[in-house]
Amino acid sequence: MRTFKEHRNEDGSSGFTIEKFREVFGQVMGGNITEEQEHQMTQLFMKIDANSDGTVDWDEFSTYMITVSGDHEEIADILNEKNRKLVGSPHKDMIVKIEFVAKERKYLTVSKDGIICLWTMSLKLHRSINTREFNPRQAWVQDCKFIPEHSKLVIVTDNRQLCIYDLFAIKPRLVAVINQLESNPLCVSAVANYDDDTDLILFGDDRGFVNVLYMHRRFLVDSAGDNSIYELSASKLLQKDSMEKYNICISRRQVHKDKEWVLKVQYFHEMNAFVSCSRHAGSSLVIGDLERKTNRYVNLPKGVACFDFSRRPSFLVTGGRDKVIRLWNPYVLSKPAGSLVGHNASISAIAINHEDAQIISLSEDKVIKIWNIRNLNCLQTLVDKVPHRPENIISAIFYDSLNRKIITGSTKLESWPMQQMSRNAFTRSHDGPVVAAMFNTNFHQVVSCSQSGTITLWDPTAGTKIFQFHRPHGSLEVSSLCFDKSGRRLITGSKDECVKMWNFNNGQILRNMHKGDANETTDVCFIEIGSNKFIVSVGWDRKITMFLDDANDLDVEPVRVLNTTVAGISGGHTDDISSVAFCPPNSLASASVDGSIIVWNLDSGYFKIYMKEPFLDLRSKEEKAVEKVMFVYNTDREVTSTSKIPLFSCHADGCVRVWDVNNGRMMNEYNLQTVQEEGMSTMSCDAECKILLVGGSKGHIYMFDLKKMLAEIHDPDKQGVFTISRTWRAHTASISSISYVKQYDIILSSAKDGCVRLWTANGDPIGTFGDQTWVLGDPSTYASIPLDLRFEHEEETKKTEEAAKELQSLKLSIIETWKGLLAHGKIDDDQDKQRAIKKMRSKAIQMLVAKKWKHVWSLRKNMDDWQLDPELTTVKKQVKFFSFEGGHHQRLAQQSSNSNYSSVYHMLQVHQVEDVQAVIATHQLKQTQQKKRSDK
Repeated sequence: MRTFKEHRNEDGSSGFTIEKFREVFGQVMGGNITEEQEHQMTQLFMKIDANSDGTVDWDEFSTYMITVSGDHEEIADILNEKNRKLVGSPHKDMIVKIEFVAKERKYLTVSKDGIICLWTMSLKLHRSINTREFNPRQAWVQDCKFIPEHSKLVIVTDNRQLCIYDLFAIKPRLVAVINQLESNPLCVSAVANYDDDTDLILFGDDRGFVNVLYMHRRFLVDSAGDNSIYELSASKLLQKDSMEKYNICISRRQVHKDKEWVLKVQYFHEMNAFVSCSRHAGSSLVIGDLERKTNRYVNLPKGVACFDFSRRPSFLVTGGRDKVIRLWNPYVLSKPAGSLVGHNASISAIAINHEDAQIISLSEDKVIKIWNIRNLNCLQTLVDKVPHRPENIISAIFYDSLNRKIITGSTKLESWPMQQMSRNAFTRSHDGPVVAAMFNTNFHQVVSCSQSGTITLWDPTAGTKIFQFHRPHGSLEVSSLCFDKSGRRLITGSKDECVKMWNFNNGQILRNMHKGDANETTDVCFIEIGSNKFIVSVGWDRKITMFLDDANDLDVEPVRVLNTTVAGISGGHTDDISSVAFCPPNSLASASVDGSIIVWNLDSGYFKIYMKEPFLDLRSKEEKAVEKVMFVYNTDREVTSTSKIPLFSCHADGCVRVWDVNNGRMMNEYNLQTVQEEGMSTMSCDAECKILLVGGSKGHIYMFDLKKMLAEIHDPDKQGVFTISRTWRAHTASISSISYVKQYDIILSSAKDGCVRLWTANGDPIGTFGDQTWVLGDPSTYASIPLDLRFEHEEETKKTEEAAKELQSLKLSIIETWKGLLAHGKIDDDQDKQRAIKKMRSKAIQMLVAKKWKHVWSLRKNMDDWQLDPELTTVKKQVKFFSFEGGHHQRLAQQSSNSNYSSVYHMLQVHQVEDVQAVIATHQLKQTQQKKRSDK
């Protein structure tokens, strides 16, 4: 840190170059840097160098460290109930223990009747062993523990026996038996490698004792030496010299009062102590030291039935009959550090997911809950609805951290695989809304850009990131981008007065184009007129600015600005321009957020036609906006000034409209709204004009058969029929760009939710860039439905169900009220019956009035959104009778012989009407002259 702050370059500037960065960090790491480490340091330098200026200063370094070490969005492992698997088993009684044998890659289950089953990873039965064949005197199994270091299974039974089995020998056998224990053992655990020569077996009994069985390593070696069963009595092991004689001894300690049953005991290396629990209120939880013989107690009114230890964060987690999960600091037992409430029955088992800091709890009503330890909240609740026999409970639960699944047992096994899902955040392509994602046909790469100013190159065949550069406009957001015709350069616009051109493969700036004002650029496009090439930008300045593509200049100024007065519209557009499109040889269309579309002639610099949809003046301000305009023509064919090229536009009111730019009329419109209040935000078509893709503000994609529509577009009877091929939900937010990639027959989309995604031509998901990788052409590697869409669908379904339940509850309440009034007091008197009916009728009328008022209120709200054009309410001249003065009469649009009269009545020709006063005066003059002649 000191080196970062104090370092100065030769020119006096601060910051490390990549060479100095490697040198300094190499010294910190002790020198002798390998090639791999040098490559890693180079990658680290590029990550820290946020502005790509080739140096890393203290501000960039500290910002990077804070970002990396800061709080991240929680990624919660959620169980998908649909993927759970129920497996039958040879167990005739309840399973008491489930464990995973990592060395053999097998699951191990033991039931009360002494049946041991080994299962494969896919829960196929590998082997079953009946322990009573080796030990006929064995009674019901109380608990067991597998010791992986020695591949031995320890079982305790209710006839005061402790048995040790070797299951993975060539022939499974009983190795050793300790008989005549002082009391019935109820639970058991093991500690391998307690010290250099000793292993421990701990078991609790029904008299409140914790028994510690110390075993020398030679005990298991000697007992495995022959096929005989090594039998010992507990009385011999309690003798002082038992360790010397038998290499094993027992130590007993009463830790729970009033001879209360010990329900669980376990030793934790992190605490260097054992923990045991019981239902006794005075000694519910005990933490004991094996060497110093000291105990610490937790007292709870209803005791503790189960516990486990969380390593990170460090908590002792308990549960019991009071249905509350408590988290304890192992060194401060005066009060719990936190409590989790949610179970409706006694908690019978607890497991810990250490990797994700989660608690998995099981209650006696077969409910499993997953909790977040850090936030102390419930992530998911699972209910097992399968009936079990002989007891309808889940008797055992096990979390497999290696294979990330929960396994529960009764007489059957049930597997609950975990899927990595996020409740609060999802793996996105960018950390902010995506402005656009485009496919580069020359380099076969996808280029995407976020508003935060990160431009990323992706490999569409694999979903991997190729290159990335940041902050093309400094601290300002990027608002628009496009390629030049060659596809070698990227053009970006922002909220400043500069439009920039980049070499997107290395992030090098090629040109700065200055507009002269600091208004936001909403759209840019690259056009060719003859031999000249131009960059066109539009935006909040309500102007169309054109720059000449001159490779000799780094900084260029506009060569033309189109803002000529158009038919009374001051400055061309009276509101912000939202989109621009070019059609060879010289036509340019611009659209505004006020719903107007203007077509310009770039040769003369004047407008050709002004268009707007018929009912625009009746729409609210939010519905007027034109989001995108596009000329639809085959780019492989030559286009002349006589070609009839239609102009497509998508609007915020949810419609796509088709315009005849030669006659200035709207030929067709189609409302695409499948969801209430969804507007159309963007659209595109393929180079051959066969497919039209439209994106909505709610994340839907609509695909049309464009070829059929273009064939009928000039037919006066049909005028182009919109035929939807398919539609699907692609994003959770408004779609910012969409395109068809012919080379791979795929669809590329981006949205304001920060995701860039690929889809097959049928609308099936391929994957999200930055989330996972895939092999294009291999459907087995493709992703399923994106998680954010799945969660949002679940939330919408839940809301719909709640609304339906509320409506049903209201109906039932009305029915019950009616029944109650009729049955009240067993009405026999006609007068009472009439009174009851009158009261019910009054309630029904109130409900009807409320419903009617709600409908009227909604209509009134819609009426408030209606707006009248000020020109319709402005008095032009004080004239008597009726007169009309057209406002737009400088230039007249051409007449059309096949106009669509139902949609273009607002574009009827405007004619100057003669003043009524002049007509009256002329008529009076003629009458006066006639009268004079008659008098003569």
